[in-house]
Amino acid sequence: MQEEKSAVYTVILGVCLFLCLLMLGNMLMGRADTGTAPAAPEEGDAMEFHITEDDIASVLTEALPFTVEDTAVKISRDGTIAVTAAVTRQALTESNLVPGKLRTALLFLPERCKLYGAWSAAVSNGKLSLACRTIKLEGFTLPEQTAQALSDAFAVQWNTRMEQRDFTPQTIQWQDGEAVLQG
Repeated sequence: MQEEKSAVYTVILGVCLFLCLLMLGNMLMGRADTGTAPAAPEEGDAMEFHITEDDIASVLTEALPFTVEDTAVKISRDGTIAVTAAVTRQALTESNLVPGKLRTALLFLPERCKLYGAWSAAVSNGKLSLACRTIKLEGFTLPEQTAQALSDAFAVQWNTRMEQRDFTPQTIQWQDGEAVLQG
């Protein structure tokens, strides 16, 4: 009886080890890039550029002039892109995005701060533009010039990616978790 239990436990342990190795391999190899250029469309079909929440998180970390951690992105059907992230007080100070008076206020915030922003996106003249609805640091609204600088940097990064793939957007459609640009 003991040998039967031992054999069953060994099989279960082997299956668990195999699954763990698969998960580790998947994490180390990374996920496939979902923002790749689509295949050449057939005649009459429009090209599409899909933007997922993971794509936005990746581009955001590249576009921001400071380092963020624990980034979470939510795309809603209503066209809102909501982002939460953690940023250090020192990174914000060194970025020179925060004007003088607010820089003094940073001294009273915790070393690691929660950043929240919400944007809406639109397509005009073949370019993606972002309008900041709100951006808050630990619940305090950041100045308009900071919001505009972040929105512009974010939009430039997306437009550069689309230009590299020879994609010119014409319209945008929203789904939960994804935005689809059509060209």
